[in-house]
Amino acid sequence: MATVRDKLWMFGVRPHQDDVWFTQPRKDRLYSRSRITPAEGAFMLDIPNMLLINCDGEPAPFSHDAYGYAESFCRMDRVWWGSSGSGGFRTGNEEKFICELAKRYPNVCGAYMDDFLHKLKKVESAEERDAVLDEICRVRAELDKAERPMELAVTWYMNEMSELDARAMRCIDTLVLWTWSSEELPLMEERFARIEQNYPNHKKLIGLYIYDFPNHRPVPLDLMEHQCETSLRWLREGRIDGMVVEANSTMGVGFESEYWLRKWIERVKGIAL
Repeated sequence: MATVRDKLWMFGVRPHQDDVWFTQPRKDRLYSRSRITPAEGAFMLDIPNMLLINCDGEPAPFSHDAYGYAESFCRMDRVWWGSSGSGGFRTGNEEKFICELAKRYPNVCGAYMDDFLHKLKKVESAEERDAVLDEICRVRAELDKAERPMELAVTWYMNEMSELDARAMRCIDTLVLWTWSSEELPLMEERFARIEQNYPNHKKLIGLYIYDFPNHRPVPLDLMEHQCETSLRWLREGRIDGMVVEANSTMGVGFESEYWLRKWIERVKGIAL
């Protein structure tokens, strides 16, 4: 029988990716730099599934670093590899690399497009919008060349989107739903209900932030509890398929939100679903 732990994912990025947000030690943390790797973050929180995101093109597909990360995930149950990175960045050969990884590593089971749909906010014409949507379809087509089925998941900011063109949605399996500013976490229920109604057949995961980037602070503990407990309730009700913790790069610097999350996962991870 599945447990809550089975449904937890680590949003993995290169170490030090977010150090720029922690330029000086403050009373709400111990250190100004995080050295935690994706695999270490998953180990610290006892999370069995990994989502590896490239940041500014790193780790590049087919690079030594990329293979090194894949090796470090040998104990992970499932791994999704980034098909687009932070800001929607793509090199264009991610899917070929993911298909190769899937041959080597049985736990590689999908691709993840981070921030790619965010590009739709910046388009100025129907042609530009079509180009973004066509790219999603091309990613799907390349993944379908793998020797076994590959899932395609995307970042979906709940404050920005409620609907997407049907042809793109046919290429997407899973929506990972995020609330960018912790001040808007009380709106989770309303926003999720709208997406749930529009896309009842898509898998959905909820993203859980440790750090509130737009407000330059760790997520306040009352809001940390709200996002985690609300997501847990939806998971137990069968309305979502998991939760994704963002990110190893905000761990190991002394945030109370991380310490709270450690204790919360320890308390709920054994709950049967």
